[in-house]
Amino acid sequence: MKKFILLFLVLSLVSCSKDSNNSNVCPNNDCWVNLYTEGNNIVGNYYEVTPQWIGDSGRFNLYVESISTEPTCQYNGISVVSTKFDSSSYWEVESGLSFTFSLYNSFQSFSSQNGTLIPVNDTIVNINYFQGQIVPIVQETNISHDVKDKRSCWGWTNPNSGPTPKETNSCVMVGKKIVGPIIRDMVGDTITIYSKTTFDCGERTQSVLDSIKVIVK
Repeated sequence: MKKFILLFLVLSLVSCSKDSNNSNVCPNNDCWVNLYTEGNNIVGNYYEVTPQWIGDSGRFNLYVESISTEPTCQYNGISVVSTKFDSSSYWEVESGLSFTFSLYNSFQSFSSQNGTLIPVNDTIVNINYFQGQIVPIVQETNISHDVKDKRSCWGWTNPNSGPTPKETNSCVMVGKKIVGPIIRDMVGDTITIYSKTTFDCGERTQSVLDSIKVIVK
């Protein structure tokens, strides 16, 4: 009986020692990050991107990939990875905002065939409150990463829903950031976007800095 108790204690100590030595936050202790734009059009060390323009304001998508954390760092089988962005590029509101409003007259306005009133005149309202305001092209907000391919990582048959995973093993994570607003005067400019990705693991949390250079087409 004494030998059995002694053997049990030895095995317990070995097991505890093995767990405590596994201090890696990410698999192979490599918390990597990869930034890229939609289309992934690389020219040299730069990414060329054509924003989606709505009038004189444009936006584009920026993606960040990373590796998942080790199971010992996860919460209910989920890796908690997030990224915060910043940029030194900005633009200034040089003039106030103008809005055009249609004016109607219930007694003098004509109506279309479906009964919609036709405006009798237009008026322009100018708001100078925003004049001189600095507008950063990257908003300083955190985005959370999600598993990029849940079918291969978690074995889901549906990419949008499935059973709660017990753990996430060496899976690629991804997050998306909308960059903008960008003005047309910035076409041809090179924008540098900085990122700070945090791999949550309690007291062992790690952060990785990265950047990407984008040419606005």
